[in-house]
Amino acid sequence: MSHANWNRGIRRVVWMAATVAALAATACGDDYEPLIICHNANCLEPANPEDDSTLETLEASMALFDEERGTPPFDGLEIDTFWWGDEERCLMAHDLDHPERAVDAVEAVEAVHEALSDRMSRGEAITRSGEHFTLLIELKGHVEPPKEAHHNPEQRRQHAECAVEMAQLFMDGADDAGYSAEVVFMSFAPPLLKALSEVEGFDALRQRQQGVRLSALHGLPRPLDIQTEPLDAFPDDIGIDLISAHPHWTRDIDIQAYESRGFELNLWSFNLVPEHYDAIRIWRPIYVTTSQAPTLSAWLDQKAR
Repeated sequence: MSHANWNRGIRRVVWMAATVAALAATACGDDYEPLIICHNANCLEPANPEDDSTLETLEASMALFDEERGTPPFDGLEIDTFWWGDEERCLMAHDLDHPERAVDAVEAVEAVHEALSDRMSRGEAITRSGEHFTLLIELKGHVEPPKEAHHNPEQRRQHAECAVEMAQLFMDGADDAGYSAEVVFMSFAPPLLKALSEVEGFDALRQRQQGVRLSALHGLPRPLDIQTEPLDAFPDDIGIDLISAHPHWTRDIDIQAYESRGFELNLWSFNLVPEHYDAIRIWRPIYVTTSQAPTLSAWLDQKAR
């Protein structure tokens, strides 16, 4: 047997053992469930990434409600923030393919708060789990369409200040309306997370009763994509406590590395496939960020029966 085939065989045995253990835990009444986050402010099904990160899909996603459960199908929502260098604007945008439909990022926060406040006024649940609502704020690492167009130091500071302003606005709204809230900042770019930690007001955010977390972000490995940075590029001293990773590009050795840094896990993806469900069962992330929140919610309900 070749060395490559031997390694594949070992990995297959490890994977099967982990799967059996996960299924056994489920059969024994394991009540583990992740918190579901609406990916790119768009949980409308069938998933269409072309509609991601627009105010229209955000508002429509926030209106989703499972009448049978009596709850929304998710526990939070992701807002992508993009610092548009030429215009010096902080946008809700996944990229700059359609700048004409992008809105200022604070407008997105206001729309989320308005939807949650309306739910509170009607006495309805604001999350699937009954826990806090999580606002996940991603800071995109480029300032023009090419991903190589990184921030200069001033743009980094401005982008970080925008993200902190969004979090402050959201948490103030939560206090006023009486709902529990959490903010997770994440980025592919370590310098942006470092800049966040240096913004005046960030420390005050972290000292509030509601939670504030920092997450490193991993996706396609190099050379398939240039965004993902090595884990050791993320500073140890700024309070990162979460890793957001794509299950297709994550291996057991990566999970071990994350655990060695004390990171909890968020798995993110667009469309759900069988491997993603296996990853949820085996790695037990605290969050799952998906474009198919209603589908994942229904799967979790079925698994719990």
